[in-house]
Amino acid sequence: MLTLADQILERFPQSGVVGRANLAFGVNYDSVGRALGQLVKERKLVRVGRGQYKKASGRAPVSAGSIAELIERKVARSKRNVFLRGDFGGLGSYDAVGRALRQMIQSGRLVQIGYGLYAKAEPSPFSGKPTPLVGIKRLATEALGRLGKTVVSSSFDTAYNSGRSTQVPTGRTVAVRDRVRRRIGYDGNYVVLERA
Repeated sequence: MLTLADQILERFPQSGVVGRANLAFGVNYDSVGRALGQLVKERKLVRVGRGQYKKASGRAPVSAGSIAELIERKVARSKRNVFLRGDFGGLGSYDAVGRALRQMIQSGRLVQIGYGLYAKAEPSPFSGKPTPLVGIKRLATEALGRLGKTVVSSSFDTAYNSGRSTQVPTGRTVAVRDRVRRRIGYDGNYVVLERA
């Protein structure tokens, strides 16, 4: 009789991704999770996303250290300031990329500015802590653009530019046409998202 892990492995095509929800065998959720964990540990499956797995290829897995080096090279060559986690998805498994990104954050070469959002960083000349290369408003505008959201002038910018207000905008308010349910910022400083 086949074990649960073997039954799960039989459900996977040679290429393609299978979601955990498609692996219901009439056994409890935790049993499927343990079997998937065992298959990943044995390098028969690779986790490619939350609840998403595919059959492992014959290649040796890439270490988190070398993935961090690949990410560092990609970030250094790019003209972008903001990166999505998906930008690095092809460099390794979901978990390995996550470990490499945490390594980059700890070394101060990247700063996490939101869920799945990262920015180029360098040590601050004042505090020595890693800070993004550009201001928070520019980061937020670029991040929202990468997420497919439309950014327009905030009510404060519009009032100041039209002469209705003498209050100089702080640059911390970003107006968005679409609904956004995430915070963008770093080190306790976040932009205020205004619905346009």
